[in-house]
Amino acid sequence: MRNYAAEPKYATAEIAVWWDMKDCPIPEGYEAHRVRPSIEGAFKKLGYSGPVSITAYGDQTQTPDNLLRGLSSTGVHVAHAITESTCALMYSDMVEWRRHIPPPATMMFISNQVDHVFSLDLARLQQETQYNLFLAYSVSSKAIPALETSAEWRWNNLLKSKTKKTRVVKIYEEEESDRAMFYCKSCDFDCQSLRELRKHLSSRYHAMGELLCPTATEISPVTMKWGRNFPAKPEYATAKILVLWDIVDCPIPEGYEVHRVRPSIEGAFKKLGYSGHRLWRPITNP
Repeated sequence: MRNYAAEPKYATAEIAVWWDMKDCPIPEGYEAHRVRPSIEGAFKKLGYSGPVSITAYGDQTQTPDNLLRGLSSTGVHVAHAITESTCALMYSDMVEWRRHIPPPATMMFISNQVDHVFSLDLARLQQETQYNLFLAYSVSSKAIPALETSAEWRWNNLLKSKTKKTRVVKIYEEEESDRAMFYCKSCDFDCQSLRELRKHLSSRYHAMGELLCPTATEISPVTMKWGRNFPAKPEYATAKILVLWDIVDCPIPEGYEVHRVRPSIEGAFKKLGYSGHRLWRPITNP
């Protein structure tokens, strides 16, 4: 697991958590009001003390009331979403959050889907913006190491983080007006009452909304709209460049003069402001 102490610029910055309750459910017998203190306790062990917002996504028609009450009473927002749309909704909410919260700030995904749903776009976003990234999952991934993370946890281990009992009681006894929101992502509905959420989810209006206006099931990567040729950042402008070239997949075109290959590649680097020394390693099949 990767767990690095907080850099000063992130230590007191905002933290947003998007949690897929299907991938990482509350374990049987675990008290729901302990989830938030456990997550915050893990942050604090690494030196993070900024304000934390947590949104839990899932098919809330299947979640028992006692769990939803425990979560909301500790400031965890509860979002109803059909399982097929959870990733798309988490992603779109992350993009919207970034529009309002500039870096430095910290993002956290609690999901098993980061590798094959979020990782490519997150990797490109990290190249251009200074958001810190935390991950938690119940099943590890081979693709996740491609992302630059400051902390990663197994979900059950994260929930075992030691928290002070007084902190749990203090949050759990907050006034109703201070509790988190309940959302229906299918209908753009929100309220502060579990009773109102249940009433809405059992209504004809909700049923028709999910039928006639289904939420998206595929994410729309924000970096797809970005150009793919960025000017060199100062720290990379004169750094060494290693080129690994598979000449089987990308052969020299027939009639193309071999001695033009290197100048063409170096010219492309220079147009973007890269002037460092280049090392070449052509790769061929044995």
